[in-house]
Amino acid sequence: MQRVAERVARGAGVGEARSLMGALYRNVEARGDEVALASKVGDEWRGISYADLWRRVGDFAAGLSSLGVGSGAKVAIICGNRPEWAVADLAAQGLGAATVPVYPTLGTDQIGHILADSGAVVAVVEDEELLERVAGLRDVLPGLRHVLIIEGDPGDRAVAFRDVEERGADEPLLDPDGWRALDRDDIATIIYTSGTTGRPKGVVLTHGNFLSNVEGIRRALPFRPDDVFLSLLPLSHVFERCGQYLALSLGAATYYAESIQQVPENLREVRPTVVLSVPRLYEKMRDRILAQVAEASAPRRRLFERAIAAGRKRYAAGREGRRLGAGERALLRACDRLVFRKVREAFGGRLRFFVSGGAKLEGEIGEFFYAAGVTIIEGYGLTETSPVVACNRLPVPKFGTVGTVLDHTEVRVSGEGEVQVRGPGVMRGYWNAPEAARGAFTPDGWYRTGDLGELDGEGFLKITDRLKNLIVLSTGKNVAPQPVESAIVASPLVSQAVVLGDGRKYVSALIVPDYDAVRRELGTEAPNEELADDGRCRRLIEAEVERTCGRFAGYERPKKISLLGRELTHEAGELTPTLKVKSRVVAERYAEEIQGLYS
Repeated sequence: MQRVAERVARGAGVGEARSLMGALYRNVEARGDEVALASKVGDEWRGISYADLWRRVGDFAAGLSSLGVGSGAKVAIICGNRPEWAVADLAAQGLGAATVPVYPTLGTDQIGHILADSGAVVAVVEDEELLERVAGLRDVLPGLRHVLIIEGDPGDRAVAFRDVEERGADEPLLDPDGWRALDRDDIATIIYTSGTTGRPKGVVLTHGNFLSNVEGIRRALPFRPDDVFLSLLPLSHVFERCGQYLALSLGAATYYAESIQQVPENLREVRPTVVLSVPRLYEKMRDRILAQVAEASAPRRRLFERAIAAGRKRYAAGREGRRLGAGERALLRACDRLVFRKVREAFGGRLRFFVSGGAKLEGEIGEFFYAAGVTIIEGYGLTETSPVVACNRLPVPKFGTVGTVLDHTEVRVSGEGEVQVRGPGVMRGYWNAPEAARGAFTPDGWYRTGDLGELDGEGFLKITDRLKNLIVLSTGKNVAPQPVESAIVASPLVSQAVVLGDGRKYVSALIVPDYDAVRRELGTEAPNEELADDGRCRRLIEAEVERTCGRFAGYERPKKISLLGRELTHEAGELTPTLKVKSRVVAERYAEEIQGLYS
């Protein structure tokens, strides 16, 4: 029997809905006229009410049924965030089919693997470019019967999405209430993990997996029916997908951001109350605020610094359960009026909190925003846990941790330090991969996350790194790279960091500076590639690495660094959709630079 740490966190409680369609239908009845989903068309935000969403889902379900889609079928969705994504997802589920989300940014061979492995009979694509790629795979996908295109000319290779919907409206289902037969054990989706290495595996998630997660989240945080969500992450990712189900279960509104580049503008237009995103967005937001402060007058810079210091005192007092003195409260009111209100206005002016997931949020980032009156709630989960396992709570999160475990979920830490999970949110298994599924669980039935972590005396879970990411130096020392990388990128002068050293004598790092910040610091207009070779830039970044890594043991600190001239990107295949580094790709692409660190 595997040795297990003594501390175990647990909770309890479930709801009544039997399917995701049932959770939606309650709000169709109660909030039919309220906005469910909205997207920007031209310069105008156009909303779909709950009643209209339900009608469109029913029509599209009837249209899919006429194409032969029924219980047990697989429907792939290869599309960016838009209302049709939700319509296709829910319509297929209402027929007892399972949806297979596919990132539209994936290569053709990866798309082909997912469609073939899942056995998709229908693929919904967004545009002609994606249609071209999928159509080119038809010869090797004999099970793919139909391709539906949302916008663009279907030609003779596809069927228009709107035509399928209109056909369903003309010929409705004989049993429009057939979705009521769905149960929590029925499969809702198969999500292929993006992964940082190897072939993606199809994670089988049921209606009950998602419902238990939504119920646990609603008990943990004060979401409301009048909340407005701004959707930023791809719906192909489980984090955003669960966020959409959460909003639909509440009767809240979800607005789809136009793009990551348009987020600042969309925040001001939509004025959301809740935003879910990955830490990279919050790091960029913090850096943008600091850049604006750096360009302000000296008195304004001092005022901002004093305001942040006062806000940090408020955070410390909140964590310690003590009340600030009258003078400190007065100072905070003045800081709020003069400084922090402007920060909140940049986020739309009515934001209640951000939610962070998908990767580790550096505690410094959380504290910075909390000091400015903007709360970030960090959580933790995986595709295989549909996804949330733990999250922080209001009013005062514990930054540096991912919070406490959701109700009806159990977490334990093995003797080797691995976080293991048991509960109704844990996946059914991996599609077509029974051996991999068996290997994902302990003999006594706990899901092995592959993450290293610990539970503190208050029951807060802290994730330190991925088990497979551990760097073993030739000296025998073990280094967890994630905490070191997170510390380095907390510097306003650093954009990205990849810590290396497995099998070597010492740790090194590939670093992408925040070149705009470096240019301001050095008073230069030099391009990125030139700065990467500039000794002044190197000395600046080396000093930041030394400063930010001071709390780590000597063998954990990077001894040498190499500066990259551009950011690692998802489009270049170097990052996953949630912006985790694909170590193998980076190691291959920058082999020469890495070799130079050890020559």
